[in-house]
Amino acid sequence: MEPVRAERSGWMRKTGGWALLVVGVAGCVLPVIPGIPLLLAGLLVLAQDYLWAKRSLHKTKRWAVHVRRKARAKRAGAARTAANKSSEKV
Repeated sequence: MEPVRAERSGWMRKTGGWALLVVGVAGCVLPVIPGIPLLLAGLLVLAQDYLWAKRSLHKTKRWAVHVRRKARAKRAGAARTAANKSSEKV
């Protein structure tokens, strides 16, 4: 890629990432704009250029996996409890 074109695309990527991040923050306050998906998209774009964004994205992914596992365990426990109660009634 040409140096001028690469420089321009990097500038556009950073500007787009920051715009997504700012609109995402606004979306967390305003009820019309979906804030969380825009924040994640902004972090995803900025992670290509900034280490802090890459770290934040990694922490967010780890947190999401933790929450998903916790929810699955809770659902499995509720299903076992419901199965035990239904077998006791019979």
